[in-house]
Amino acid sequence: MVGTSADRVRDRVVFIPRMCEGASRTYAAALRSVGVDARVCPPAGARALELAKRHTSGEECYPQVVTLAELFEAMDRPGFDPARAAFMMPTTTGPCRFGQYAPFLRRLLDRLGYGDVALVSPNSDEGYRDVADAARDLRRTLWWATVGADLLRRALLRTRPYEAEAGRADRAYEESLEELCQALEAPSDTTAERRDRVVEGLRRAAGRFRAVPVAPADRVLVGVVGEIFCRLSVFSNHGIVRRLEALGAEAWLSGIGEWVWYVNAWEAYELRRRGRALSRAMLGARLSQWVQRRDEHELEAAFAGFLDDRPEPHGVEEILDLAAPYLPWEGALGEMVMSVGKAVYLQGHGADAVMDVSPFGCMNGVVSEAVYLRVSRDHGGIPTRVFYVDETAGDLDLRLEMFLDLARAYRARREGAVRAAPSNGLSTKEKHLPRPEPRRGHPGSSRSGCRAADRRP
Repeated sequence: MVGTSADRVRDRVVFIPRMCEGASRTYAAALRSVGVDARVCPPAGARALELAKRHTSGEECYPQVVTLAELFEAMDRPGFDPARAAFMMPTTTGPCRFGQYAPFLRRLLDRLGYGDVALVSPNSDEGYRDVADAARDLRRTLWWATVGADLLRRALLRTRPYEAEAGRADRAYEESLEELCQALEAPSDTTAERRDRVVEGLRRAAGRFRAVPVAPADRVLVGVVGEIFCRLSVFSNHGIVRRLEALGAEAWLSGIGEWVWYVNAWEAYELRRRGRALSRAMLGARLSQWVQRRDEHELEAAFAGFLDDRPEPHGVEEILDLAAPYLPWEGALGEMVMSVGKAVYLQGHGADAVMDVSPFGCMNGVVSEAVYLRVSRDHGGIPTRVFYVDETAGDLDLRLEMFLDLARAYRARREGAVRAAPSNGLSTKEKHLPRPEPRRGHPGSSRSGCRAADRRP
C-alpha cells in the first residue's frame, strides 16, 4: 500500500527518517497536529545497518542504506505492527537515484513479507503538497516546521563555537526545539493562533541563545553545502560539523528551506514550459509561494538582529543566478545547481572555505566537484572541496585539518589584499577578493566585544 496523504494514514504510525533530527522532530509534530501518530525513526544500530547492507547491492546512495537501516530499526522495536505502520519516503523525478528509493522499498518490503507497511511518498513535482492535501492547513504547518527547524539550527551553529560554557548552546537548542514541537502539535482553533504560538516560541528561543555566555575565538568560517541528506544527517556524515568546530571552525550549513524554494521554482518553470503560465495551477502555485514567503519572514523576524551577519539569500533565484555561469539550472537539475550557486554565495558573504558533503558516488557531488575547480579559480582561489561520506569515517579528521589549513591561508591572503588596497577601493586584480566580515563571538549582539581585530593573535 502506498499512501500519499494524511487522511490515508490516520490509523497508522508514521515513521519519519532522521535526515535532520531537528526537522524530523518538527515534521512529526506537524503531522500529529492533524491526528496522525507520527514518530521519528530510532537511530540505526550496527545490526540494522548490517541488515540494510545485506539487502542492497552497494550501488545505491549511502542515504538509501541509512534510511533502510532506520526502517529495520523501527521494525525491530517491540510493538511494531505492519498493518498499522507507514514509512515516510518522499520521492522525485529526474536523474537523482533518490527517485528510486520509494519503489525499491516497496519491492523489498513486499518480498520480506511486510506488504502491509504503507509508504507515504509525496513527489517534488507537486511541491510535496500531496501529503497535506486532505488535511486543512497541514501544508502551512509543515512549512513552519521547516523554517523553524532551520532557524534553530542556524542559531545553534552561530553560537556553539563561541560558548564560554560547554553544552549551553546545545541545551538552548534542545529546549527551543521541544517548545517548537509543542507549539506545532498543540490543538488550535485557527491557523493564526498556531502561527502566533510558533512565532512566540521562536522569540523565546532567540532569547535563550542570546543568554548563552560567549568568548572571543579566532575561527575560520566554512560554508557547508552538498547533498541534503548527508550534509544534515549527523549519523551519515560522522558528525562533521562538530568535528569542524573542534578543529577551530564555524560551520555555515545550508538548510532545508532552500530546497523547498527550489522545488517551487521548478514547478513554476515546468508550468511555463508546458504552456500553462496562465492557468489555475500556476495561480495556485504563486499564491502558495506568496503565503510561504510571508510566513517565512514572520518567523525569521523572531531572530531579528541575531543572525544578520549570516544572512540567507533573498530568494532561490539569487542562488540560481550565481550558479548559471557554471550550471544553467534549466538543464542541470537538482542539488548540483544549488550547491554550486550557494558556494559562490557563501564566498561572497565571508566564507573562508566551502565544503560539499555528498554520498560516495553521488552524481550531484561528482558534477559539482568538477565545477568547483572553476568556482575556486574565479573567486580568489577559495578552498572548495567535496567530502564524500560512507559508513566509515576513515581519516576524516586529518582531511579536515588539512582543509582548514587551506582556509586559514585563504583568509590571510584575502585580509592582506584588503589591507593593501588603495583607499579608494580595490585594484582591478583584487576586486574578486571581498572584504572579510567581522566574526563576532556571539551573533547579533555587541556585548561579546569580539571585533575582527580583537581575535588576531
